[in-house]
Amino acid sequence: MKQFMKSILLQGTGGPEKLVMVDAPIPVPKAGEVLVRVKAASVNAVDRRVREGYLSEWIPKPYTAGTDFSGVVEAVGPGSDLTVGSKVFGGIAPNSGCYAEYVVYQASELATIPDGVSFEQAAALPVAGLTAWAAVMDSVKLAPGARVLIQGAAGGVGHLAVQLAKLAGAHVTATASEKNLDFVRSLGADQVLDYRQSGFEQHLHGLSLVVDGVSAAGMARIYPAMNNGATLVSLFEAPPPAPVGIRTQHVATKTSRDRLTVLAELVASGKLVVNISGVFPLSAAGLAQESGKQGKIVLRP
Repeated sequence: MKQFMKSILLQGTGGPEKLVMVDAPIPVPKAGEVLVRVKAASVNAVDRRVREGYLSEWIPKPYTAGTDFSGVVEAVGPGSDLTVGSKVFGGIAPNSGCYAEYVVYQASELATIPDGVSFEQAAALPVAGLTAWAAVMDSVKLAPGARVLIQGAAGGVGHLAVQLAKLAGAHVTATASEKNLDFVRSLGADQVLDYRQSGFEQHLHGLSLVVDGVSAAGMARIYPAMNNGATLVSLFEAPPPAPVGIRTQHVATKTSRDRLTVLAELVASGKLVVNISGVFPLSAAGLAQESGKQGKIVLRP
């Protein structure tokens, strides 16, 4: 096997020019780890935000970029429960280093890819799928018919959150820009609103759960439409102070082989659709982060 690989190094905070392709040594798996030949790496909003300075106090630069991925196990360290040739996916940390031809990862945090799920679909699941699951399924117990608002419903997390809320039996209102309204309707949303239209919040009422994947700055105008005891889950910024009776929280996402397996099985069965709207070569990582396409975008080394 060759000793060097292509990888994308994030050299500092700023624009897409900070993502530079370099030659790097292929890592060697330690105890409990596996070496995966990356078949697809997901592009997430958090990847772009990290590049722009989000979490800069926690993530030193430079480092190999990338968050979640799929691929084939090429080598195993001592104590791994995976075998060479296994098709796997996983990742959750913003610096997993998967914008590369190879990545080393903890075997226990990877799940196998079931038949009927592509490498691109699998790579798109960990961050977006686990975040959507935590926001919709873990934050509250939704009663059948409960009203849910998903803001940013055309995005990577949002388009999965809409579908999970429908699977839970909720009435889903979703917001998106005008160009993405038909796409969001195709996901099964009961009501679709253009968030750029002034006064769209007048169409909201009786909300039990709000998942905000756009900007928490505008949440104050949504609060009057939320029930007493409702929950707001913010994916990024802290929301403004909420009225008494409304609970606010940041989504807490952790990697879980069991949860990844459930998500992949939902995709394999056709109950959950991962929309792959763009596939870029590894060398175009910066362009991919800036493309702003609906659904999910992946890199292919």
